[in-house]
Amino acid sequence: MGLKTSKSHKLSGEDMKYLVDKTCFTEKQVKEWYKGYMKDCPDGHLSRTQFTEVYSQFFPDGKAKAFYEHVFRTFDEDNSGKIDFKEFLQAISITKSGKPEEKLELAFRLYDIDRNGVIEENEMMEIMRAIYVMVGKDPLCVQASPKQRTRDIFKKMDINNDGVLTKEEFVHGCMNDAVLYNMLSTTPT
Repeated sequence: MGLKTSKSHKLSGEDMKYLVDKTCFTEKQVKEWYKGYMKDCPDGHLSRTQFTEVYSQFFPDGKAKAFYEHVFRTFDEDNSGKIDFKEFLQAISITKSGKPEEKLELAFRLYDIDRNGVIEENEMMEIMRAIYVMVGKDPLCVQASPKQRTRDIFKKMDINNDGVLTKEEFVHGCMNDAVLYNMLSTTPT
């Protein structure tokens, strides 16, 4: 992603224009977000540890750690191990007011753990397990286990029956099924 800041930690004009164009925020709002971000992350990057600490406030029992590890990976688009301001604000913008397709593309990146451009059953199952743990559902005591839920989703979405979901299959499947849309695109952030 690459954030261009000066020594005074001001957002460059190029980055400001990019963020105003690519997010739902005005220049004034971007400046406000940036000020808060730099207060919390003076080096200009949000580390995995910092990210986990912030989100552990919402789930202090530690049950959400696995899920938020996946959210971190999703936000860290360049796989640098850190979330820079551009990555952060774009993800916030999509979750806050993105179009359904944008939210689903973000959700697709969450489920595509190995970043190979498709979702395999084991990847979706891993995310489902993390969600079940986070919300306190015992996979053995619910109507559909993560494995069964994943199989059901793949039956509905895997149009060509090749055992993987492309981004197109995922987005199309969610857009045509309100229950799947709500389940797969709603990511607590």
